[in-house]
Amino acid sequence: MLSQASLMAADAAQAKPPSPAGLTAASVRPATAAPGRWVTFTVSCASLTTAAATLLGQPLGLPPLISMDAAAMDGDFVISVRLPPAVRPGRYRPRIDCSDGTSAVVALRVESRRAAAAAAAAAASERAAAAAPASGVGTGLASGGIALMAVGAVAGGSALALRRSARAHP
Repeated sequence: MLSQASLMAADAAQAKPPSPAGLTAASVRPATAAPGRWVTFTVSCASLTTAAATLLGQPLGLPPLISMDAAAMDGDFVISVRLPPAVRPGRYRPRIDCSDGTSAVVALRVESRRAAAAAAAAAASERAAAAAPASGVGTGLASGGIALMAVGAVAGGSALALRRSARAHP
């Protein structure tokens, strides 16, 4: 259970407007996800000496303040979170605050599990169609048959030439 003080701090932090564009950049991957799925938030703070970054998770039903992990580059931070099963479908714009005083907002679309499953099935179907030959499965078999006929013609022609050569020189 969160204390009244931590809730007030979260409300105050969320009231602060984001920094001017271009100072701090953030993203979320995937940008569209279903409840119960993992998403990863990343931020590149304006200052390379930034000591910490915090994801404001309350709009998504997450803890109000989530400390992010330092990434490989100075001033970069990352955190992966699992969206709560009860988060409602819609568009969310969680904010990430950097300890250098800058912040950024990311766009996350949460869709219903049913919509996410339908989108995944459609994407899988598109990938399968793209991987299949243009004229269907028979294209591979036809190519193989033509190759075998060519080998047979060369072998038959060679045999016929040898036979004629043997007759010419008894």
